[in-house]
Amino acid sequence: MAVRLEGPIRRYIGLSTDDKPVLGLQFDGSTIAASDLPSASSFLETDTGLIYRWNGADTWTLAAAGTDEQLSVLQAILIEITQLRELTELRLAVGA
Repeated sequence: MAVRLEGPIRRYIGLSTDDKPVLGLQFDGSTIAASDLPSASSFLETDTGLIYRWNGADTWTLAAAGTDEQLSVLQAILIEITQLRELTELRLAVGA
């Protein structure tokens, strides 16, 4: 089987009280197009640890608890946060 790119899945992070992104005009006047929010994108609520998946049309649904999918998303987020922290520390060291 050949390797293929399935799509540009997006990962969002916020609080459970934050408005999750949806298609169309947003409260801040920006617009989210379907290409900005592809099906299977995720939203991690940092205060609850819950992960939601976008259906590609109009609904965020809670991912099943304890799945390998949740673990891999959390691992990916941890890697991104670690890299961001390292980049920030490097910039601070260079600027100091």
